[in-house]
Amino acid sequence: MHCRCSPCASVVLILALSGLSSGCHKEKGPSPEAQIEQLQTSAELDRTKKKLAATEKEKTAKDDAIVLAKEEAEKAKKDAAEKDKVIADKDAKIKALDAELTELKKRDVFAYAEASRFHQQNLNTSALDRYRQFIVTYPTSPLVADANRAIAELNVTAPKEARARAVAGDPYAAERAALKKFNDGWATAEDLAPLLKQKTVADVVKLLGSPNKIFRDGKELGYVDRVVDPETGGRATLVIGFEGDRVATLRLGYLGKPIRP
Repeated sequence: MHCRCSPCASVVLILALSGLSSGCHKEKGPSPEAQIEQLQTSAELDRTKKKLAATEKEKTAKDDAIVLAKEEAEKAKKDAAEKDKVIADKDAKIKALDAELTELKKRDVFAYAEASRFHQQNLNTSALDRYRQFIVTYPTSPLVADANRAIAELNVTAPKEARARAVAGDPYAAERAALKKFNDGWATAEDLAPLLKQKTVADVVKLLGSPNKIFRDGKELGYVDRVVDPETGGRATLVIGFEGDRVATLRLGYLGKPIRP
């Protein structure tokens, strides 16, 4: 016997199949459009993260560069300040040396003028002493050559005048003057020659003091740097030679030319 399905049964069947189909679609998950959108969003997020990381790295590099630039600027500023201080110190020293040199120039001109004044007044002994003192005090002065010429001239006239005054007045004045010049450190061998003529060793030691050197077994006494060399204006050693027990020669230095008083 054939079974026929009524229209009502067919509708029920269709609805059932439709529900089953709908259930199957829900179990399959998001639609393809949703998945594509999700992937795009994820990719955009990754790009944004990378951009943020790059920006942060760039910012850090710039910050480091700024710090380094500041440190270099501070160092350059400090170096410039130290350099300026060194330059300022050098300038101050140069100014001080220039002032000192100017003062020295004034002093040597003044000293030479004073010696010349004595010379012009025919106070030749005093002028001779001043010229010798000038050469020792200002050995690098451009006026030393003029002083040496004046000394060469006065070495001839001054002793004659001194002896003449001594004979006319006090016969021991010349000896006292020579001894004073020796004690003051300005005497020459010529100044001492009359004082030491025919003196014994004991007389010389009594007048001039103990010698610094003794040569030839006591036959020569040396007074180191106690007299002036008229040719150079510098200090010299006076060597006093004896023949028998009396002064025979005077020399400037051991190998100097002997002078017989």
